[in-house]
Amino acid sequence: MGQNRNGDVVSAQVSVAGVVDFANGNFKKDAPFCIKNDGEAAVVLEVNLWGMPEGEFISTRFETGWNPEIVREIKKTSINATLLWGY
Repeated sequence: MGQNRNGDVVSAQVSVAGVVDFANGNFKKDAPFCIKNDGEAAVVLEVNLWGMPEGEFISTRFETGWNPEIVREIKKTSINATLLWGY
């Protein structure tokens, strides 16, 4: 366990994970989560990072495997990659 710049407790370990599903629009969790790109190539996603104001998004490249960004919401996308969330 460690702390991020905001003093929030963070961990590099994932103990709960699931599939990112855009069936209902943007994908959002009430707890901070990380993203695993389980596809074959890097993807660019628009995300709201946990410390950002809600409704504000940035474009970020997510490599294959688990990525270090701590996310609150992912904008709906039509990319063809398997994405997992975890915390």
